[in-house]
Amino acid sequence: MEIYRNKIGLLVLAVIIVMSIVGCASTKGSYSPITSVTEAADLAKYSDVVIEVKNNPDVALTTTDNNRIQTLIVANLREEYPNKFKEVNPAKPDAQTLQAIVNITTYDKGNAFARFMLAGLGSMQIKADILLNDLANGQCLGKSECKKTFAWGGLYGGATTIEGIEEGFAKAAAASIAEAKK
Repeated sequence: MEIYRNKIGLLVLAVIIVMSIVGCASTKGSYSPITSVTEAADLAKYSDVVIEVKNNPDVALTTTDNNRIQTLIVANLREEYPNKFKEVNPAKPDAQTLQAIVNITTYDKGNAFARFMLAGLGSMQIKADILLNDLANGQCLGKSECKKTFAWGGLYGGATTIEGIEEGFAKAAAASIAEAKK
């Protein structure tokens, strides 16, 4: 009987480990254009990009949270799109610098106990508007919405934190910035 319980315990532990490795928390979120980049805006002329992460006043985020999200976006941009920009967040931006303002509009940590009890309850979500501007003159070149939602249930849902889904959000934000510059 004890051997049987040990095997069940190991099986449950293995399932949890596999779910955390292949689960959807860190998979890429989604993005969609709100205003398309106009034909007149030649995004190919921008060799560098400056990324700023801000949040609406009603969104409870600390400077540390914003910096962590910015670091994830920069890392994903460099890893997934290494040839799109010569520099990301250069020390001295020039006239060929694109400004990407990631304005977080929703940052909901959800409820871990509710997610544990039933998938769909206590979901977590991050949403942002991403503005692409010409850094030199402040002209808005395009705007998109980026989001990541997580609502899995059970042990995996209860154990996943908002920091875990920030990675998927950052992947979508990086794609929104890089793929607008085609």
